[in-house]
Amino acid sequence: MVDRKKLELFLEKTPVYFSPKEYLEQYITPSNVASKILWEAFIHGDIEGRTVLDLGCGTLRLGIGALFLGAHRIIGIDIDYDVLAYMYRWLHNNGLLHRVLLVFGDARNTNLYNVDTVVMNPPFGVKKRNRGIDMTFLARALCLGKSVYTMHKYSSGTRRLIREIAKAFKSRVVYEEMIEFPIKMTYKHHTRKIYRIKVDLYGIKRC
Repeated sequence: MVDRKKLELFLEKTPVYFSPKEYLEQYITPSNVASKILWEAFIHGDIEGRTVLDLGCGTLRLGIGALFLGAHRIIGIDIDYDVLAYMYRWLHNNGLLHRVLLVFGDARNTNLYNVDTVVMNPPFGVKKRNRGIDMTFLARALCLGKSVYTMHKYSSGTRRLIREIAKAFKSRVVYEEMIEFPIKMTYKHHTRKIYRIKVDLYGIKRC
């Protein structure tokens, strides 16, 4: 019997990439955060037996978690060739390659068909060059999937904008929850072992 705690423990064992790129705002999605948003997608009927797209997949933690919950097939798209090559080897070694399609490309310009659900932890747009990138990811996700489960750094303005974008794509927010997102010391400029930020989790479905 699958439950959220088993999912979280499983995610703890998934790969961690040791060469993240700061300009891409690459951070591992904490297992408790990943399990929470995946569980919401699961209980809303958007994982089991579905084709799930992990948009900006990185180490495919969300996608692998969706497989654990019974997804039919996973597609992972990322602009970082190195992380995709790393995950290709891991999937091959663990006998999962036949259930996963890895695509090298820019998530913002992706065109795919027959995607049921999109799961993603997009760049939050903290870097000046990336401002607004999370909203661009969201708009693309809403074009591609019938349901989207995503996370965004909290602000009241971001909350309003997400609802406006969902409405523009004839979709509605079915799940929203604020959660603490711990970021471990990753880059040279980090001075604390853990940074804790407020993040909103969303489930958005077409009307």
